[in-house]
Amino acid sequence: MASPGSRRMHAGTALAALGLVPLSIPYPAQAADVQAGKAAAEKCVACHAADDWEGESAASLESLIRDIVAGKVKHKQPLELTPAEVADIAAYWGEASQKGRKRR
Repeated sequence: MASPGSRRMHAGTALAALGLVPLSIPYPAQAADVQAGKAAAEKCVACHAADDWEGESAASLESLIRDIVAGKVKHKQPLELTPAEVADIAAYWGEASQKGRKRR
């Protein structure tokens, strides 16, 4: 016969089994701010033309910028951006790219 403790399910396992804990799905703490991204991207316009990101989604841009900040992708100079700034810039460039607008 099993001991009483062996029938207990770990609380985290129980919640995950019920679908209440999205363990493998990352999600942002807050939505990206396009206007903040426009302001943050001002320091980028010296090297990046408005059409550099044409057709790129905000998600792909965010991934690229994160990799640049982490040093995984070469860049003219190191970038020091917070995760929120990365998301904001990506949202701004991504939105403009999808609408075919200039980002300057």
